[in-house]
Amino acid sequence: MSRISEMNVLLGSLLGNKCSHPGKLLIDHLKNVAVFAKTVADKHGLDVDEELLTAIALTHDIGKAHPKFQNYLDGKGKGVNHAKPSAWFTYSILGDFWAAEVVCRHHTHLRNAIDMITDWQEDSVSIPADEMKNFLPHWPWLIGERERQELDDYLYLQIDDDISIETWLSVRSLYSLLVAADRMEAIGIGFLPEKGIPEFSAPCLPRRFPEIDAWRAEVKEVCVQRAKTISTPGVYTLTLPTGAGKTLTGLTIAYEWANRFGCQSIIYGLPFISIVEQTATVARSVFGEANVQEDHSLAYSKENEETDQTSDKSAWSKMSILFRYWREPIVLTTLVHFWDALFNPKANRTMNFHRLKKAVVILDEPQTISPRYWDGLGNTLAYLSKKWDTFFLLMTATQPHIPASGELAPPNICFPYPRHQFQVLPEKNLQLINLPEILEENLPIRDGSGLVVVNRKKAALTAYRALERLNLDGPMLLLSGWVTPWRRRIILRYLKWLERKKRRRYLVATQVVEAGVDLDFEWVFRDLGPLDSIIQVAGRCNRHSRINFLGKVLVAELVGENGQPLWRNVYDEILIDKTREVLTKNLFFTEENIRSIVDEYYKKILEGLKIEKIFDSLATGQWGEFPKLIEEDNYDSITVFVEENKNVIPMLKKLQETHWTLENRDEQKRLLQQVRQYAIEIPASMVSACRQYCANICCADEEPVFRPIFEGRAWFLGKEAIKTKNGLYDPRIGFIPPEGDWDNIL
Repeated sequence: MSRISEMNVLLGSLLGNKCSHPGKLLIDHLKNVAVFAKTVADKHGLDVDEELLTAIALTHDIGKAHPKFQNYLDGKGKGVNHAKPSAWFTYSILGDFWAAEVVCRHHTHLRNAIDMITDWQEDSVSIPADEMKNFLPHWPWLIGERERQELDDYLYLQIDDDISIETWLSVRSLYSLLVAADRMEAIGIGFLPEKGIPEFSAPCLPRRFPEIDAWRAEVKEVCVQRAKTISTPGVYTLTLPTGAGKTLTGLTIAYEWANRFGCQSIIYGLPFISIVEQTATVARSVFGEANVQEDHSLAYSKENEETDQTSDKSAWSKMSILFRYWREPIVLTTLVHFWDALFNPKANRTMNFHRLKKAVVILDEPQTISPRYWDGLGNTLAYLSKKWDTFFLLMTATQPHIPASGELAPPNICFPYPRHQFQVLPEKNLQLINLPEILEENLPIRDGSGLVVVNRKKAALTAYRALERLNLDGPMLLLSGWVTPWRRRIILRYLKWLERKKRRRYLVATQVVEAGVDLDFEWVFRDLGPLDSIIQVAGRCNRHSRINFLGKVLVAELVGENGQPLWRNVYDEILIDKTREVLTKNLFFTEENIRSIVDEYYKKILEGLKIEKIFDSLATGQWGEFPKLIEEDNYDSITVFVEENKNVIPMLKKLQETHWTLENRDEQKRLLQQVRQYAIEIPASMVSACRQYCANICCADEEPVFRPIFEGRAWFLGKEAIKTKNGLYDPRIGFIPPEGDWDNIL
């Protein structure tokens, strides 16, 4: 009989009535985790050693048998670290260092090879037999001098030869399975859903533009037919102009592949939350409400409000809220969360890694990923597609140079007739304050609806106020990160209503409307940014290609009052330099020229950019390194909750006054998700000026209208300071900074 079989027989007598969690026997937890881990692995077709996975699951929490941990569960003392001792029990059964490392880190994060080697070498001096007896006195496979020496020899002499990309895949897979199964069992889930890919039901779309709708349908059919010729997993691209119907085409292709190749999941990653919400609506119309999971930091549903905490439905709701686990066959998520599943070393962030096995993964607008990562990401995706039979589809109008297996769209595809033309102003030092004159001189701003996109929130506010002076014939709106998500949805719905009614409208915005947002204007202005960003914004100009009409896209480099370009501290200087180089040679161009111009731009930036060797890092054991998809802001920010309606105060009050524990943490996260709909981020350096501005305004409860909450970790702005005139927040345009020089930080 193998040690694992013996352990299965002995565990009950060894562990007795010891608990893993309050009211739960340790033996039950370990065996249930083993069942969950195997079930998840089987469901997603992971080819893992069943005995290895079982041994990891059955030993991962054995350290909790220590009397100090049992006393801790009874509310006595501080407990004891159980993960590393548990890992020694794992090693005593398997003699497998990597399995022991998975157990050792199941509450923390994966780490670099040099760090794990150092830690185990230091620890091996003091642990084995005597220490193991403190945790489980009757364990029959104590680690003696021979086993210690074997481990030391492995760490000193052999481990370097064993570290490879295959090791990374194996360890991360086991880690993902253990962490997911452990959290599922601890949270009270009773069973795993048996759902497969649901049937595809083509949505009934409004036919407002018959000729364009027919063209879109034809393009979709051609792309789907080309997808049907694909016979092997790989990294594929779908390069279509903005407004060509990529979302529905991509979902159709994903379904075709999933159905033909037996894939278990469709994972759809997008750059911005607003686009995830928009795309999730389409996915639900195609696959059905119950089969689609919308996953992002603001996502919550009626299911999350389930009050019966004993039901399996509620347990799954907790799993989604607390850990953002992808449980449905169709998942709409952010590129950031997909990136986490792929690369983030933290335990709870690796939980969805196994969901990429035998899946169809759509990455929408992948050019938003830094060019420094393109090569490493492409190599990683190609490796997973080969090892895990995963299909990757990269969809955009401005396809980045990520290594791929083939293109599904016909070459040089364009709209049936031109939609817009580009004009680039070569002049330097164009002042933001002079934007109205720049627009009037170069655009038909009084002849149709328009969009102005600038690079900073303060610049958007300045542009809005400057354009107000023109008295344009139509509502003027503003979208930026200083407008709460709740208000942004209202503004977007209003814009779509105005568009359907064919009423003139004007929008000033930051990059929040850059990619995927389905808006349409007769003309567009874009402050200088990376070329792909300019092209994406241009996709909002004559989006539906009206007959006998040519929209206009104007590009210029604006500077603030301090003379600094508005792109500085927002974009990488290399991206702007290469954009200038390309646009200087193309002051006037049309959509037909975009692909060649963008291709030249990408070649130039890759020549001058330091490439991050992500794939090489994984292959050499640098698993604790985490390439951040989004750069941190270059200033300290604080969260401000804005009392835009009567729901805000009750939610904040409950968050502050409730005693939150492990048992009700899911409710806390649900409340946070809801109240974040009313949150904005402002620079911490503005707090003093905001307090001074609001000093003489009091709320109905006689508290300061702008005050700290959550022990100073966030701030609250009361409705008394929300005004269309002389307010700190204007419902039409969002947060209005008090007087001050904020040009260098916004």
